[in-house]
Amino acid sequence: MKRIALAVAIALLATPALAATPPKFAASCPSGSEVTSDGRGTVEIDGSKAALKTMSGTAWQAHLGAMTIDIGRDGAQVFASEAPKGDICKVTSSSAAPNADDSIGGVPRADQKACLKAVKHKTNNKVVTVLDATSSEANNMVTIGVGPDKAKWQCLVKNGSVSKVMSLTDEGAL
Repeated sequence: MKRIALAVAIALLATPALAATPPKFAASCPSGSEVTSDGRGTVEIDGSKAALKTMSGTAWQAHLGAMTIDIGRDGAQVFASEAPKGDICKVTSSSAAPNADDSIGGVPRADQKACLKAVKHKTNNKVVTVLDATSSEANNMVTIGVGPDKAKWQCLVKNGSVSKVMSLTDEGAL
């Protein structure tokens, strides 16, 4: 009996991701509903506290009356959609952290670092941060924020080798 209790305790300690809560975010849905999470386990739909169900360490469902919002994250990227139609909500702010292995969107930390270094060099600005990353078979795409206003730059990178660095800022509007 003690062995079973010990095995259960070890299993629970080894799977802390199941206890994870949705990251702090705000989203606007096509139906007009606003969804927010405080990052500590409280999700609100249109200002009312929703019941939260953990589906996995990176997926949740928030329920309020007939409304169900599916929530997911991949590193720093948060997704929200209205169920069952699957209408995608626009995430307007998020403070999600990278995955446990420091990957974001399936892009390894080494590729993120290579892009940060390349953008620092190209812009001569040491204030850079990874805003988003998307994995691809050909090249990973990493979006970097530069300076206090987080001007957007983008890199194409694979296996720590940067093939292209470009500004995403509309300089014609400056």
